[in-house]
Amino acid sequence: HTRVMPIARISDTTFHKEVYEPAEDSFLLVDALAEEWSSTLKHRPPKVTLEVGCGTGYVIASAAGLAKEHGNLNLIDSLRDDSDGRGTRFFATDINPDALVCCASTWGNHGFTGESQFQIKNYDGLDVIHCGDSFSAVQCDLVGPLQLALTGSVDLLLFNPPYVLTPSDEIGKGDIASAWAGGVDGREVIDRLLPKVFDLLAPGGTFMLILLEQNKPKEVAAILTQYGLRCEIVATKSADEERLHVLRARKPL
Repeated sequence: HTRVMPIARISDTTFHKEVYEPAEDSFLLVDALAEEWSSTLKHRPPKVTLEVGCGTGYVIASAAGLAKEHGNLNLIDSLRDDSDGRGTRFFATDINPDALVCCASTWGNHGFTGESQFQIKNYDGLDVIHCGDSFSAVQCDLVGPLQLALTGSVDLLLFNPPYVLTPSDEIGKGDIASAWAGGVDGREVIDRLLPKVFDLLAPGGTFMLILLEQNKPKEVAAILTQYGLRCEIVATKSADEERLHVLRARKPL
């Protein structure tokens, strides 16, 4: 019996010229998440996972793959309801509409759709792609309407942000530049999410964030600590002249 790798497969990841492709930062985040499963999440499996800025869907598909490997993927679809409350739900957001389509396709390619088909709906001008009750991809800035919908219930929050140091006017244009343009210190997008994290997380919930050395990780950790989260740099890697970190912030139980 060959062990199926829990990490999403690049061959089943859907690409688009306007969507950021999985790279060293994506792989570092997924590796850190795999470690987190081995140490902590296996004891408290996440019921609700949210990825901000999903791009191709490589990371969120990996999150589902890791849950599956640990026996904690209970997708709700037309054949399975959630009356026992054990269902696992996944949410992804991206400001780039091409990214949502890639993400849903990547999710389907990995066999997570079950019996459900994808449906695209529009709520208050926001496009949302649904797959059963277990997966939703929302076109919005950062967490958009999910801030209210998921407040206090996110067990696992993932963000590989736009962290490149750029002029401020390059930020958030909705094309591929929005995947990397981070403004001053590469922090302008990151810093808008930080105040939302504590309220989004469930008690004991975990936030995992990719940061560049130039983003001043210690400063980011200090900000999250002020909000009441416990922070630690859990992984570091040098790649292409860059030094990447994964910051983990946890909400007390």
